[in-house]
Amino acid sequence: MAAIPLSTRLSYGVGQLSDGVKQSAFSTFLFFYYNQVLGLSGSLAGSAALLALLVDAITDPMVGQLSDRFQSRWGRRHPFMLAGAVPFGIAIFILFSPPADLSQAALFAWMLGGAISVRLMLTLFYVPHLSLGAELAKDYYGRTSLIGYRVFFAYAGILVTSVVGFSLFFPPSEMYPNGMLNKASYPGFGLFCGMMGSTAMLLSVAGTWRSIPELSKPVITGNESTAWLAFIGVFRTLKLDSFRVLFAAILMFSTLAGVSQTLMIYVATYVFEFKPGHLAGLASSVLIGITFASWVAQGLSARFDKKRALRICVITGGFFAFSPQILYFGGFLGQVDDALKFTLVFSVNGISQIFFIAYMILLDSMLSDSIDEHQLNCGKREEGLFFAARSFATKASYGLGSFLAGIGLDIIEFPKSATPETVPVEAIIKLAILSGPVLLFFFIATVLISNRYPMSEARHREIMGKIAQREKPEFKD
Repeated sequence: MAAIPLSTRLSYGVGQLSDGVKQSAFSTFLFFYYNQVLGLSGSLAGSAALLALLVDAITDPMVGQLSDRFQSRWGRRHPFMLAGAVPFGIAIFILFSPPADLSQAALFAWMLGGAISVRLMLTLFYVPHLSLGAELAKDYYGRTSLIGYRVFFAYAGILVTSVVGFSLFFPPSEMYPNGMLNKASYPGFGLFCGMMGSTAMLLSVAGTWRSIPELSKPVITGNESTAWLAFIGVFRTLKLDSFRVLFAAILMFSTLAGVSQTLMIYVATYVFEFKPGHLAGLASSVLIGITFASWVAQGLSARFDKKRALRICVITGGFFAFSPQILYFGGFLGQVDDALKFTLVFSVNGISQIFFIAYMILLDSMLSDSIDEHQLNCGKREEGLFFAARSFATKASYGLGSFLAGIGLDIIEFPKSATPETVPVEAIIKLAILSGPVLLFFFIATVLISNRYPMSEARHREIMGKIAQREKPEFKD
Protein backbone atom coordinates (compact mmCIF):
# COMPACT_ATOMS: atom_id res chain seq x y z
CA MET A 1 0.00 0.00 0.00
CA ALA A 2 1.37 3.42 -0.99
CA ALA A 3 2.55 5.62 1.83
CA ILE A 4 0.38 8.61 2.68
CA PRO A 5 2.14 11.82 1.59
CA LEU A 6 3.59 13.90 4.43
CA SER A 7 1.50 16.91 3.38
CA THR A 8 -1.68 14.84 3.73
CA ARG A 9 -0.63 13.47 7.12
CA LEU A 10 0.11 16.97 8.40
CA SER A 11 -3.10 18.40 6.96
CA TYR A 12 -5.11 15.60 8.49
CA GLY A 13 -3.41 15.95 11.85
CA VAL A 14 -3.72 19.73 12.15
CA GLY A 15 -7.50 19.46 12.21
CA GLN A 16 -7.29 17.89 15.63
CA LEU A 17 -5.75 21.12 16.95
CA SER A 18 -9.34 22.37 17.27
CA ASP A 19 -10.23 19.57 19.68
CA GLY A 20 -7.14 20.37 21.75
CA VAL A 21 -8.24 24.00 21.91
CA LYS A 22 -11.68 22.95 23.11
CA GLN A 23 -10.30 20.49 25.64
CA SER A 24 -7.96 23.04 27.22
CA ALA A 25 -10.48 25.89 27.08
CA PHE A 26 -13.18 23.77 28.69
CA SER A 27 -11.30 21.66 31.24
CA THR A 28 -8.67 24.16 32.39
CA PHE A 29 -10.34 27.56 31.96
CA LEU A 30 -14.12 27.35 31.49
CA PHE A 31 -14.97 25.50 34.69
CA PHE A 32 -12.65 27.77 36.75
CA TYR A 33 -14.11 30.87 35.06
CA TYR A 34 -17.73 30.06 35.78
CA ASN A 35 -17.02 28.63 39.24
CA GLN A 36 -14.30 30.81 40.77
CA VAL A 37 -14.70 34.07 38.78
CA LEU A 38 -18.43 34.30 38.02
CA GLY A 39 -19.52 32.48 41.18
CA LEU A 40 -21.51 29.59 39.70
CA SER A 41 -21.58 26.68 42.14
CA GLY A 42 -19.37 23.70 41.37
CA SER A 43 -22.39 21.39 41.17
CA LEU A 44 -24.21 23.65 38.68
CA ALA A 45 -21.08 24.14 36.56
CA GLY A 46 -20.54 20.38 36.54
CA SER A 47 -24.21 19.75 35.74
CA ALA A 48 -24.02 22.10 32.73
CA ALA A 49 -21.04 20.11 31.46
CA LEU A 50 -22.87 16.82 31.99
CA LEU A 51 -26.08 17.94 30.26
CA ALA A 52 -24.09 19.21 27.27
CA LEU A 53 -22.49 15.77 27.09
CA LEU A 54 -25.92 14.13 26.94
CA VAL A 55 -26.74 16.22 23.86
CA ASP A 56 -23.53 14.84 22.32
CA ALA A 57 -24.85 11.35 22.94
CA ILE A 58 -27.55 12.11 20.34
CA THR A 59 -25.76 14.40 17.89
CA ASP A 60 -22.46 12.50 17.58
CA PRO A 61 -24.01 9.28 16.22
CA MET A 62 -26.38 11.34 14.07
CA VAL A 63 -23.54 13.21 12.38
CA GLY A 64 -21.49 10.02 12.15
CA GLN A 65 -24.21 8.10 10.35
CA LEU A 66 -25.12 11.04 8.11
CA SER A 67 -21.49 11.31 7.01
CA ASP A 68 -21.33 7.53 6.43
CA ARG A 69 -24.21 7.75 3.95
CA PHE A 70 -23.70 11.21 2.47
CA GLN A 71 -23.11 11.30 -1.28
CA SER A 72 -21.71 14.37 -3.04
CA ARG A 73 -19.02 15.41 -5.49
CA TRP A 74 -17.00 16.51 -2.45
CA GLY A 75 -17.11 13.12 -0.74
CA ARG A 76 -18.98 12.14 2.39
CA ARG A 77 -16.75 13.62 5.13
CA HIS A 78 -15.51 17.02 3.93
CA PRO A 79 -18.88 18.84 3.61
CA PHE A 80 -19.59 18.22 7.30
CA MET A 81 -16.07 19.20 8.34
CA LEU A 82 -16.38 22.47 6.45
CA ALA A 83 -19.82 23.22 7.88
CA GLY A 84 -18.55 23.16 11.48
CA ALA A 85 -15.39 25.21 11.04
CA VAL A 86 -16.40 28.88 11.28
CA PRO A 87 -19.45 28.44 13.60
CA PHE A 88 -17.16 26.65 16.08
CA GLY A 89 -15.06 29.78 16.51
CA ILE A 90 -18.10 32.01 16.95
CA ALA A 91 -19.68 29.68 19.53
CA ILE A 92 -16.61 29.43 21.74
CA PHE A 93 -16.21 33.25 21.76
CA ILE A 94 -19.82 33.69 22.88
CA LEU A 95 -19.39 31.08 25.61
CA PHE A 96 -16.59 33.11 27.19
CA SER A 97 -18.54 36.39 26.86
CA PRO A 98 -21.65 36.13 29.06
CA PRO A 99 -23.57 39.31 29.95
CA ALA A 100 -22.73 40.92 33.28
CA ASP A 101 -24.64 40.35 36.51
CA LEU A 102 -26.47 37.18 35.55
CA SER A 103 -28.28 35.22 38.25
CA GLN A 104 -27.18 31.69 39.10
CA ALA A 105 -29.97 30.26 36.94
CA ALA A 106 -29.20 32.56 33.99
CA LEU A 107 -25.47 31.91 34.31
CA PHE A 108 -26.11 28.17 34.32
CA ALA A 109 -28.31 28.52 31.21
CA TRP A 110 -25.64 30.59 29.39
CA MET A 111 -22.94 28.05 30.20
CA LEU A 112 -25.16 25.15 29.17
CA GLY A 113 -26.31 26.74 25.91
CA GLY A 114 -22.81 27.86 25.00
CA ALA A 115 -21.27 24.48 25.77
CA ILE A 116 -23.91 22.71 23.67
CA SER A 117 -23.28 25.07 20.74
CA VAL A 118 -19.52 24.59 20.86
CA ARG A 119 -19.87 20.82 21.11
CA LEU A 120 -22.35 20.63 18.24
CA MET A 121 -20.13 22.65 15.91
CA LEU A 122 -17.12 20.58 16.92
CA THR A 123 -19.11 17.38 16.27
CA LEU A 124 -19.78 18.44 12.66
CA PHE A 125 -16.02 18.52 12.10
CA TYR A 126 -14.69 16.06 14.65
CA VAL A 127 -16.67 12.87 13.97
CA PRO A 128 -16.17 12.92 10.15
CA HIS A 129 -12.52 13.85 10.73
CA LEU A 130 -11.95 10.82 12.94
CA SER A 131 -13.64 8.64 10.34
CA LEU A 132 -11.48 10.13 7.59
CA GLY A 133 -8.35 8.81 9.33
CA ALA A 134 -9.61 5.22 9.20
CA GLU A 135 -10.15 5.64 5.45
CA LEU A 136 -6.77 7.23 4.72
CA ALA A 137 -4.76 4.47 6.46
CA LYS A 138 -5.83 0.82 6.31
CA ASP A 139 -2.80 -1.22 7.46
CA TYR A 140 -2.20 -2.38 11.04
CA TYR A 141 0.87 -0.25 11.85
CA GLY A 142 0.24 2.58 9.38
CA ARG A 143 -2.82 3.55 11.39
CA THR A 144 -0.79 3.97 14.55
CA SER A 145 1.55 6.31 12.67
CA LEU A 146 -1.24 8.45 11.16
CA ILE A 147 -3.11 8.64 14.44
CA GLY A 148 0.15 9.82 16.00
CA TYR A 149 -0.09 12.96 13.83
CA ARG A 150 -3.65 13.56 14.92
CA VAL A 151 -2.91 13.10 18.60
CA PHE A 152 0.23 15.26 18.30
CA PHE A 153 -1.82 18.20 17.06
CA ALA A 154 -4.56 17.62 19.64
CA TYR A 155 -2.05 17.98 22.44
CA ALA A 156 -0.33 20.83 20.61
CA GLY A 157 -3.70 22.61 20.77
CA ILE A 158 -3.88 21.92 24.50
CA LEU A 159 -0.31 23.19 24.92
CA VAL A 160 -0.72 26.42 22.94
CA THR A 161 -4.09 27.25 24.50
CA SER A 162 -2.82 26.66 28.03
CA VAL A 163 0.52 28.44 27.69
CA VAL A 164 -0.87 31.45 25.80
CA GLY A 165 -3.81 31.63 28.17
CA PHE A 166 -1.76 31.66 31.34
CA SER A 167 1.05 33.89 30.06
CA LEU A 168 -0.73 36.33 27.72
CA PHE A 169 -4.35 36.59 28.88
CA PHE A 170 -4.09 35.85 32.59
CA PRO A 171 -0.74 37.20 33.83
CA PRO A 172 -0.54 38.37 37.47
CA SER A 173 -1.04 42.08 38.10
CA GLU A 174 -1.22 44.42 41.06
CA MET A 175 -5.01 44.24 41.09
CA TYR A 176 -5.10 40.50 40.32
CA PRO A 177 -2.11 38.62 41.80
CA ASN A 178 -3.91 35.53 40.49
CA GLY A 179 -4.55 36.58 36.89
CA MET A 180 -7.10 33.80 36.46
CA LEU A 181 -9.50 35.87 38.58
CA ASN A 182 -9.49 38.80 36.11
CA LYS A 183 -12.96 38.59 34.55
CA ALA A 184 -12.18 41.13 31.81
CA SER A 185 -9.58 38.84 30.20
CA TYR A 186 -11.90 35.96 29.33
CA PRO A 187 -13.70 37.37 26.23
CA GLY A 188 -10.34 38.01 24.54
CA PHE A 189 -9.23 34.52 25.46
CA GLY A 190 -12.43 33.12 23.92
CA LEU A 191 -11.77 35.05 20.70
CA PHE A 192 -8.24 33.64 20.53
CA CYS A 193 -9.50 30.08 21.02
CA GLY A 194 -12.20 30.50 18.40
CA MET A 195 -9.85 31.87 15.76
CA MET A 196 -7.23 29.18 16.34
CA GLY A 197 -9.76 26.34 16.30
CA SER A 198 -11.56 27.49 13.17
CA THR A 199 -8.30 28.11 11.32
CA ALA A 200 -7.06 24.59 12.10
CA MET A 201 -10.31 23.08 10.81
CA LEU A 202 -10.15 25.02 7.55
CA LEU A 203 -6.51 24.07 6.99
CA SER A 204 -7.36 20.39 7.47
CA VAL A 205 -10.27 20.53 5.04
CA ALA A 206 -8.17 22.26 2.39
CA GLY A 207 -5.13 20.01 2.84
CA THR A 208 -7.03 16.70 2.62
CA TRP A 209 -9.39 17.77 -0.17
CA ARG A 210 -7.27 16.12 -2.87
CA SER A 211 -7.73 12.71 -1.21
CA ILE A 212 -11.51 12.72 -1.75
CA PRO A 213 -11.49 10.59 -4.98
CA GLU A 214 -9.51 7.86 -3.19
CA LEU A 215 -11.78 7.56 -0.16
CA SER A 216 -14.39 4.89 0.48
CA LYS A 217 -17.82 5.44 -1.07
CA PRO A 218 -21.00 4.96 0.96
CA VAL A 219 -22.64 1.57 0.69
CA ILE A 220 -26.42 1.95 0.69
CA THR A 221 -28.43 -1.27 1.04
CA GLY A 222 -31.88 0.25 1.45
CA ASN A 223 -32.32 -1.29 4.90
CA GLU A 224 -30.75 1.54 6.87
CA SER A 225 -32.60 3.14 9.77
CA THR A 226 -33.11 6.89 9.83
CA ALA A 227 -30.01 8.89 10.78
CA TRP A 228 -32.10 11.04 13.12
CA LEU A 229 -32.31 8.07 15.46
CA ALA A 230 -28.69 7.10 14.91
CA PHE A 231 -27.92 7.26 18.64
CA ILE A 232 -29.81 3.98 18.90
CA GLY A 233 -27.34 2.54 16.40
CA VAL A 234 -24.54 3.04 18.90
CA PHE A 235 -25.92 0.10 20.81
CA ARG A 236 -25.43 -1.95 17.65
CA THR A 237 -21.72 -1.09 17.60
CA LEU A 238 -21.44 -2.35 21.17
CA LYS A 239 -22.45 -5.85 20.03
CA LEU A 240 -18.92 -6.20 18.63
CA ASP A 241 -16.79 -7.56 21.49
CA SER A 242 -13.61 -5.77 20.49
CA PHE A 243 -15.30 -2.38 20.17
CA ARG A 244 -17.27 -2.77 23.39
CA VAL A 245 -14.03 -3.22 25.32
CA LEU A 246 -12.45 -0.20 23.64
CA PHE A 247 -15.51 1.98 24.25
CA ALA A 248 -15.48 1.15 27.97
CA ALA A 249 -11.73 1.78 28.20
CA ILE A 250 -11.92 5.13 26.41
CA LEU A 251 -14.94 6.22 28.45
CA MET A 252 -13.33 5.46 31.79
CA PHE A 253 -9.90 6.79 30.88
CA SER A 254 -11.29 10.02 29.40
CA THR A 255 -13.55 10.65 32.38
CA LEU A 256 -10.65 10.24 34.79
CA ALA A 257 -8.46 12.44 32.60
CA GLY A 258 -11.22 15.06 32.67
CA VAL A 259 -11.40 15.01 36.47
CA SER A 260 -7.61 15.36 36.63
CA GLN A 261 -7.54 18.18 34.06
CA THR A 262 -10.35 20.10 35.77
CA LEU A 263 -8.64 19.84 39.14
CA MET A 264 -5.18 20.60 37.74
CA ILE A 265 -5.33 24.36 38.25
CA TYR A 266 -6.71 23.87 41.76
CA VAL A 267 -3.98 21.38 42.68
CA ALA A 268 -1.19 23.50 41.20
CA THR A 269 -2.39 26.62 43.00
CA TYR A 270 -3.52 25.32 46.38
CA VAL A 271 -1.66 22.02 46.96
CA PHE A 272 1.70 22.76 45.33
CA GLU A 273 1.38 26.53 46.00
CA PHE A 274 2.69 27.49 42.57
CA LYS A 275 2.55 31.14 41.58
CA PRO A 276 0.52 32.19 38.50
CA GLY A 277 3.74 32.47 36.51
CA HIS A 278 4.41 28.77 37.09
CA LEU A 279 1.13 27.66 35.52
CA ALA A 280 2.12 28.40 31.92
CA GLY A 281 5.37 26.52 32.40
CA LEU A 282 3.60 23.59 34.01
CA ALA A 283 1.08 23.40 31.17
CA SER A 284 3.97 23.21 28.69
CA SER A 285 5.05 19.86 30.16
CA VAL A 286 2.69 18.29 27.60
CA LEU A 287 5.34 19.21 25.01
CA ILE A 288 7.41 16.29 26.33
CA GLY A 289 4.47 13.99 25.75
CA ILE A 290 3.65 15.06 22.20
CA THR A 291 7.32 14.85 21.24
CA PHE A 292 7.83 11.23 22.22
CA ALA A 293 4.37 9.62 22.53
CA SER A 294 4.03 8.46 18.93
CA TRP A 295 7.45 6.78 19.01
CA VAL A 296 6.58 5.07 22.28
CA ALA A 297 3.20 3.88 20.95
CA GLN A 298 4.68 2.48 17.75
CA GLY A 299 7.67 0.93 19.52
CA LEU A 300 5.64 -0.76 22.26
CA SER A 301 2.95 -2.05 19.86
CA ALA A 302 5.58 -3.47 17.51
CA ARG A 303 7.35 -5.30 20.32
CA PHE A 304 4.50 -6.34 22.62
CA ASP A 305 1.35 -6.04 20.48
CA LYS A 306 -1.19 -3.34 21.20
CA LYS A 307 -3.03 -4.83 24.18
CA ARG A 308 0.08 -5.39 26.27
CA ALA A 309 1.39 -1.98 25.20
CA LEU A 310 -1.77 -0.44 26.67
CA ARG A 311 -1.04 -1.95 30.09
CA ILE A 312 2.49 -0.62 30.08
CA CYS A 313 1.32 2.85 29.12
CA VAL A 314 -1.44 3.32 31.68
CA ILE A 315 0.49 1.86 34.64
CA THR A 316 3.67 3.79 33.89
CA GLY A 317 1.77 7.00 33.14
CA GLY A 318 -0.27 6.74 36.33
CA PHE A 319 2.80 6.13 38.49
CA PHE A 320 4.48 9.32 37.27
CA ALA A 321 1.31 11.46 37.07
CA PHE A 322 0.33 11.10 40.69
CA SER A 323 3.75 10.82 42.34
CA PRO A 324 3.78 14.56 43.32
CA GLN A 325 0.68 14.09 45.47
CA ILE A 326 2.31 11.09 47.13
CA LEU A 327 5.40 13.19 47.83
CA TYR A 328 3.14 15.91 49.24
CA PHE A 329 1.69 13.50 51.81
CA GLY A 330 5.23 12.39 52.69
CA GLY A 331 6.16 15.99 53.44
CA PHE A 332 8.89 16.09 50.80
CA LEU A 333 7.45 18.95 48.74
CA GLY A 334 7.30 21.19 51.79
CA GLN A 335 11.06 20.84 52.32
CA VAL A 336 12.22 22.01 48.87
CA ASP A 337 12.24 25.44 47.27
CA ASP A 338 9.83 26.46 44.52
CA ALA A 339 12.37 26.01 41.73
CA LEU A 340 13.13 22.39 42.60
CA LYS A 341 9.46 21.63 43.28
CA PHE A 342 8.47 23.05 39.90
CA THR A 343 11.22 21.10 38.12
CA LEU A 344 10.09 17.87 39.77
CA VAL A 345 6.38 18.32 39.01
CA PHE A 346 7.11 19.48 35.47
CA SER A 347 9.34 16.47 34.78
CA VAL A 348 7.02 13.77 36.11
CA ASN A 349 4.02 15.38 34.41
CA GLY A 350 5.90 15.38 31.12
CA ILE A 351 6.87 11.73 31.45
CA SER A 352 3.32 10.74 32.37
CA GLN A 353 2.01 12.58 29.30
CA ILE A 354 4.26 10.47 27.06
CA PHE A 355 2.54 7.29 28.20
CA PHE A 356 -0.99 8.67 28.49
CA ILE A 357 -0.87 10.13 24.96
CA ALA A 358 0.61 6.86 23.67
CA TYR A 359 -2.30 5.08 25.38
CA MET A 360 -4.82 7.13 23.37
CA ILE A 361 -2.90 6.59 20.12
CA LEU A 362 -3.02 2.84 20.66
CA LEU A 363 -6.73 2.87 21.53
CA ASP A 364 -7.60 4.73 18.34
CA SER A 365 -5.46 2.39 16.26
CA MET A 366 -7.21 -0.60 17.82
CA LEU A 367 -10.60 1.00 17.15
CA SER A 368 -9.81 1.22 13.42
CA ASP A 369 -8.91 -2.49 13.51
CA SER A 370 -12.32 -3.22 15.05
CA ILE A 371 -14.04 -1.36 12.22
CA ASP A 372 -12.35 -3.77 9.80
CA GLU A 373 -13.87 -6.65 11.76
CA HIS A 374 -17.28 -4.98 11.48
CA GLN A 375 -16.81 -4.66 7.72
CA LEU A 376 -16.05 -8.37 7.48
CA ASN A 377 -19.17 -9.23 9.46
CA CYS A 378 -21.60 -6.77 7.87
CA GLY A 379 -20.16 -6.02 4.42
CA LYS A 380 -19.95 -2.22 4.80
CA ARG A 381 -17.77 0.38 6.44
CA GLU A 382 -19.41 2.59 9.05
CA GLU A 383 -16.48 4.56 10.44
CA GLY A 384 -18.76 7.47 11.27
CA LEU A 385 -20.99 5.44 13.56
CA PHE A 386 -18.08 3.85 15.41
CA PHE A 387 -16.13 7.08 15.76
CA ALA A 388 -19.28 8.85 16.93
CA ALA A 389 -19.37 6.41 19.83
CA ARG A 390 -15.66 7.01 20.38
CA SER A 391 -16.20 10.76 20.18
CA PHE A 392 -18.88 10.57 22.86
CA ALA A 393 -16.61 8.53 25.12
CA THR A 394 -13.77 11.03 24.68
CA LYS A 395 -15.98 14.06 25.28
CA ALA A 396 -16.84 12.54 28.65
CA SER A 397 -13.47 13.93 29.68
CA TYR A 398 -15.14 17.31 30.12
CA GLY A 399 -18.77 16.29 30.72
CA LEU A 400 -18.50 13.52 33.29
CA GLY A 401 -15.05 14.68 34.40
CA SER A 402 -16.16 18.22 35.21
CA PHE A 403 -19.38 16.96 36.78
CA LEU A 404 -17.50 14.65 39.15
CA ALA A 405 -14.86 17.30 39.87
CA GLY A 406 -17.57 19.87 40.63
CA ILE A 407 -19.37 17.51 42.99
CA GLY A 408 -16.05 16.74 44.69
CA LEU A 409 -15.21 20.43 45.19
CA ASP A 410 -18.64 21.06 46.72
CA ILE A 411 -18.33 18.04 49.01
CA ILE A 412 -15.02 19.28 50.44
CA GLU A 413 -16.55 22.78 50.61
CA PHE A 414 -13.76 24.34 48.63
CA PRO A 415 -14.08 28.15 48.84
CA LYS A 416 -14.56 30.44 45.81
CA SER A 417 -12.22 33.29 44.76
CA ALA A 418 -9.73 31.83 47.20
CA THR A 419 -6.00 32.35 47.64
CA PRO A 420 -3.67 29.63 49.00
CA GLU A 421 -3.52 31.53 52.32
CA THR A 422 -7.29 31.52 52.86
CA VAL A 423 -8.09 27.89 52.02
CA PRO A 424 -8.42 25.65 55.10
CA VAL A 425 -5.70 23.03 55.46
CA GLU A 426 -8.35 20.32 55.67
CA ALA A 427 -9.75 21.29 52.28
CA ILE A 428 -6.28 21.21 50.70
CA ILE A 429 -5.60 17.74 52.13
CA LYS A 430 -8.93 16.46 50.80
CA LEU A 431 -8.15 17.98 47.40
CA ALA A 432 -4.78 16.23 47.37
CA ILE A 433 -6.40 12.88 48.26
CA LEU A 434 -9.03 13.25 45.53
CA SER A 435 -6.55 14.28 42.84
CA GLY A 436 -3.87 11.76 43.84
CA PRO A 437 -4.44 8.31 45.36
CA VAL A 438 -8.13 8.11 44.41
CA LEU A 439 -7.55 8.92 40.73
CA LEU A 440 -4.46 6.68 40.56
CA PHE A 441 -6.50 3.71 41.71
CA PHE A 442 -9.12 4.24 39.00
CA PHE A 443 -6.55 4.86 36.27
CA ILE A 444 -4.88 1.53 36.99
CA ALA A 445 -8.30 -0.13 37.04
CA THR A 446 -8.63 0.65 33.33
CA VAL A 447 -6.11 -2.16 32.77
CA LEU A 448 -8.76 -4.67 33.81
CA ILE A 449 -11.01 -3.39 31.04
CA SER A 450 -8.46 -3.27 28.23
CA ASN A 451 -7.19 -6.77 29.08
CA ARG A 452 -10.44 -8.13 27.64
CA TYR A 453 -9.66 -6.82 24.13
CA PRO A 454 -9.68 -9.90 21.83
CA MET A 455 -7.90 -8.57 18.71
CA SER A 456 -4.29 -9.46 17.85
CA GLU A 457 -2.07 -8.68 14.87
CA ALA A 458 -2.57 -12.22 13.55
CA ARG A 459 -6.35 -11.92 13.85
CA HIS A 460 -6.28 -8.57 12.03
CA ARG A 461 -4.23 -10.05 9.17
CA GLU A 462 -6.80 -12.81 8.88
CA ILE A 463 -9.66 -10.26 8.75
CA MET A 464 -7.98 -8.15 6.07
CA GLY A 465 -7.20 -11.25 4.02
CA LYS A 466 -10.85 -12.33 4.07
CA ILE A 467 -12.00 -8.82 3.11
CA ALA A 468 -9.55 -8.72 0.19
CA GLN A 469 -10.66 -12.16 -0.96
CA ARG A 470 -14.32 -11.20 -0.84
CA GLU A 471 -13.72 -8.02 -2.86
CA LYS A 472 -12.01 -9.85 -5.74
CA PRO A 473 -14.11 -9.77 -8.93
CA GLU A 474 -14.14 -13.53 -9.29
CA PHE A 475 -15.37 -13.90 -5.74
CA LYS A 476 -18.22 -11.44 -6.34
CA ASP A 477 -19.29 -13.33 -9.44
